[in-house]
Amino acid sequence: MSVLLSLAVKGLSFLGGNVLDRVLKHLEARASSQNERDRIGAQLAASEIKAELEARRSARDLVLAEQGWWVTAMIRPAFAWPIVLWSGAIVVDSIFQFEWNVASLPEPLNSWAGWIVGAYFLTRPFEKAVRGMTSRRTK
Repeated sequence: MSVLLSLAVKGLSFLGGNVLDRVLKHLEARASSQNERDRIGAQLAASEIKAELEARRSARDLVLAEQGWWVTAMIRPAFAWPIVLWSGAIVVDSIFQFEWNVASLPEPLNSWAGWIVGAYFLTRPFEKAVRGMTSRRTK
């Protein structure tokens, strides 16, 4: 490649120094233009990333503020714990043969009960783990 380039430079210098200067100025302008485009693209990407991080921080702060208030912090347990107690009553009644006659839930609630308990007890550890990891990164 360098042999071809040196031959091209010798050929252009043979035609005249003016042609070589123009070609070199054109190549420099093109390289400068490409560098400027790359720099602007990198600045845009950095500003988009900063905006996304700021939006996520704002959302996290909102969730943390809501979870700090007892009314919003109790919504999930208010749905999950009655179902847990009902399920526990069924298990205890079945094992010990009490005469409690625990009623079964109507059909939509019966299928929802598993989803509610699963959402509370299965997703909560993952949520805490993610919060722990993100709080370590921000320190």
